[in-house]
Amino acid sequence: SLRMMAPSRPLFIFLALWAVTQCMAFTGAFHSLLPHRSMLALSPLVRPRRHVARLGGLSMLRNEYDLVVVGAGPTGLTAALSAASAGKTAVIIDATPKKQVQFSGPTGLYSKALRDTAKKIDVGVLRNMGVRDTAVWRQVQEMTSEVLKESGLSNLAAIQAGNIPHLRGTARLTGEKSEGGGHAVDVTFLETDRSVQVYGQNVLIATGSSPWRVDTVPYDDERVFDSDTIKTLGFLPKTVAIVGAGIIAIEYAKIFSRLDCKVTLIVRGKSLATALTRIGIDPDIALELQRDLCLNKVRIIFDAEIDEVQAPPKGSDTNRPLSISLKQPGTGAKKPNLTVKSHVLMTATGRQANTRGLDLEAAGVELDKGGNVAVDGLLQTTLPNIYASGDVLGPPSLASTGIEQALAVSRTMFGMETEGTFGWREPDTNYDPRSLMSDPLKYPIGIWTLPEMAFIGSTKASALENGLGGGGGGG
Repeated sequence: SLRMMAPSRPLFIFLALWAVTQCMAFTGAFHSLLPHRSMLALSPLVRPRRHVARLGGLSMLRNEYDLVVVGAGPTGLTAALSAASAGKTAVIIDATPKKQVQFSGPTGLYSKALRDTAKKIDVGVLRNMGVRDTAVWRQVQEMTSEVLKESGLSNLAAIQAGNIPHLRGTARLTGEKSEGGGHAVDVTFLETDRSVQVYGQNVLIATGSSPWRVDTVPYDDERVFDSDTIKTLGFLPKTVAIVGAGIIAIEYAKIFSRLDCKVTLIVRGKSLATALTRIGIDPDIALELQRDLCLNKVRIIFDAEIDEVQAPPKGSDTNRPLSISLKQPGTGAKKPNLTVKSHVLMTATGRQANTRGLDLEAAGVELDKGGNVAVDGLLQTTLPNIYASGDVLGPPSLASTGIEQALAVSRTMFGMETEGTFGWREPDTNYDPRSLMSDPLKYPIGIWTLPEMAFIGSTKASALENGLGGGGGGG
């Protein structure tokens, strides 16, 4: 057991490492998969020094590092803190926009924070009491922002505890090397347009992913959003239309339903099970999700996709709805007499790797057909000592998977003995997405609906296929 006394440096960094995984996981469903030490709190031990974030870490900057991390989501932070705990030098390069709280978690943390707020505020009751929607939404925004801010400060404290400099800017691999063999990375600062070059004996690409945007949808980030820009929503809508059938679409459908919005879910396939089974969710669980949505009065339109969106002029009264006409997928035939009126439209139709501007291919790092970074089982790219982890590798795009991959990369780079996120370690384990998703015991899934659900292990179908019996249902 750990004695609570003045922590030694290795213990202090260890606590910082597990604090960041705790923060990024956000709720207890994922915590239950972590070792009990992850529940130790970091906040009483350290306070963030705000000036370091403002200066971009220049006061601690050197020229060459054992590890250069590009991206400061849960994957990148875990790798950097792992390196620091092994006595290695690391630097984090992060292109978080100026107006956004740095280190405030993965994109998915916003939906978790909004979900948490929706559980605490009964919008229907407040509306019946005569409280204006503007006042309700202001409270929702403040509570959600507070969660993101706390996450950012906790993560900032963790990297400061490990003496890890962080540069707020864009990164580009040049293909050059230092005399010591380090890979060159050019960094252009967001605030000043100044640039600096750093070298890494190892480089980790952990830049995450962005939503795919539908060609026929006129995004304006005022009434029409993707699953990232929805966080800029500036009012409490009465009706919301969501395009998609994956986990993100279902999570937001439940969140907005809880916020007293009438929700319409537009699904390209003929059932939710069709989409969800592709990412390893048991059909029985998928049907249960569908039933739960219907019980919560979420309207689901199957076998449809967007044909045209007619939006009021930008800046119009938010009470004026959008007009969304639908068509048959694949055929282009319009759905007769089927037009959805909604105050807000959000699409959640998949994600793509954030590789633009990194010049990966010019440096010798190959991408696969889907635009994801190509890696081997140890997560090394086609260029030696350059690795990639997390969403930039493609599906499943889960924070838990990215954290596990970051720990695996740390073991490979530095020969570390680290405990896996899922509580065990087997020799010769591959951590590329295909290998992880093919082994149900290494691929936990969390769905942050209301109520949430999580599972790990074989689906009923795969259990029967492998002769494991199966009198029960579910996953």
